[in-house]
Amino acid sequence: MTYLEYLPSVKHILISCIPTVCYFVSCSFYELFIEKPKLNMKDYYTNSSKNMVLSSITNIFLVYPLFIYFDKTLDTVSPMCIIGGCLMVDTIEYMWHYLLHYKFSLYNKFHHIHHKATPIHPRTSFYNSDYEVFMTSATLLLSFLVLPYSYYDYIVITSLSYVSTVCDHTNTSKNKFHILHHNNNKNKNLQQPFFTFWDHIFGTYNKNSELKIPFVPN
Repeated sequence: MTYLEYLPSVKHILISCIPTVCYFVSCSFYELFIEKPKLNMKDYYTNSSKNMVLSSITNIFLVYPLFIYFDKTLDTVSPMCIIGGCLMVDTIEYMWHYLLHYKFSLYNKFHHIHHKATPIHPRTSFYNSDYEVFMTSATLLLSFLVLPYSYYDYIVITSLSYVSTVCDHTNTSKNKFHILHHNNNKNKNLQQPFFTFWDHIFGTYNKNSELKIPFVPN
C-alpha cells in the first residue's frame, strides 16, 4: 500500500476531528463558571487553539495511517479499554510532568512556557512548548499502538482527556487541585487529567487540595 491508501475516508476524517471539537466546546462551557480575564490573553489562547487544530491534522495524516499500518482495529469501542486508557494517559502524563518539574533543565527549556499563562484559563489549557507536545504525544501514541486499543478507543480517550484538562484549568477555587499546582506549589499535584492517585503514591499531593472529580469544575 502507498501512503495515500492509508489516509482516512471522509467519515474517519470527521471522527479524527472530534477531540479538537470537544476542546473548543468544553472551553465555551467551562468559561461559564469563571470571570472574564482582565488581561489580554490572546497570544495564549491562539497557541492553545493552534495545538488543538494540529492534533486533528496529526490524527488524519499520522495517527490514523499508523493504526492502519499496524493492522489495528478501527471501529470498536470497549468500556474496559476506555477506563484502561484513561489510567494509562494519567500514568504517562504524570511521569512526564514529574520529569518536567523535577529535572530543572527540562522545566527551564520547555515546561515553564505552560506556567507563563496567567491567570489560568480554560483556553490556555494546551498552551505548551512544541517540544513538550511532541515528547508527551509521541509517548502516548506509541502506547496506543502497542496496546490493544482501537482507533475509536483512541478518539474517545483523547476527547475525554481534552475536556478534563480544560476543566482542570477552570479557575473556580483557590484550593482546586490543578489551580494549586499553578498558583501555590508547582511541584505538587502533578497528575492529569483525570485522577490524583499517583500524587498520593509518590508524595506529590498537596494536602490543601479540594477533592478532584473529573469534569466537575468544583
